[in-house]
Amino acid sequence: MNNQGTHQLDVARWALDKDQTHPVRVMALGGRFQWEDQGETPNTMFAIAEYPNDQQVFFNVRNVNYEGYERQVENEYYFEDGGRIIRDLYYAKGSKEGTPLNLPDGQVTPGGNWGSFVAACRAGKPEMANGNVVEAHNACVMGHLMNNSYRLGTKVPFNKKAGRFGDNADAYEHFSTLHGVMNNGVGLPQDGTEYTVGPWLTFDPEKERHTGKFARKANRLLQDKNRKGFKIPSAKRV
Repeated sequence: MNNQGTHQLDVARWALDKDQTHPVRVMALGGRFQWEDQGETPNTMFAIAEYPNDQQVFFNVRNVNYEGYERQVENEYYFEDGGRIIRDLYYAKGSKEGTPLNLPDGQVTPGGNWGSFVAACRAGKPEMANGNVVEAHNACVMGHLMNNSYRLGTKVPFNKKAGRFGDNADAYEHFSTLHGVMNNGVGLPQDGTEYTVGPWLTFDPEKERHTGKFARKANRLLQDKNRKGFKIPSAKRV
């Protein structure tokens, strides 16, 4: 989630209204399937983040190979008018044929992503970089909150009913696609297979703290305790 996923969540945030910082509600489910190891990070995951203005971000990962496995590391956009952008094609509402997008290249600071960052650090001018720490923080927080839900999850039977999305038809549709891949593509059996389903966690964007029923357990996941002698200084003392 917060490896390559952070970059994709950052790109997803470009489509949010500029006044949106953090989600107010998140939920995640998934599992670590077929990999017989000691890892705890899910290789199959669906997560949803809901923002104060009702915009939503979905994230899913399907990292289990099988014959015919289709890789896709990119964002899709769904609009209020029914249009959508999928793999650089725009689909109008009800259309099954996409129109290629003709978008200009983005403005990148001379030196590229890495060179401009190094130059900005040497010059002490953050504006020289292509991104800033606040935007990076907001993208990372979204992923961490989704992970918090997963880490507080419980085991449920492996079926499409595992997703508890209420009346959110879009979320159920995306999770159903993910479940179909794992069930029919990967071939995970219904018997003996389980999803880990996290609770809906609420969050205060201004205080950056979890609220509600699971607040105590969720807030303990926001930051690990530092070992004695290794303290992170406050921003004022850096």
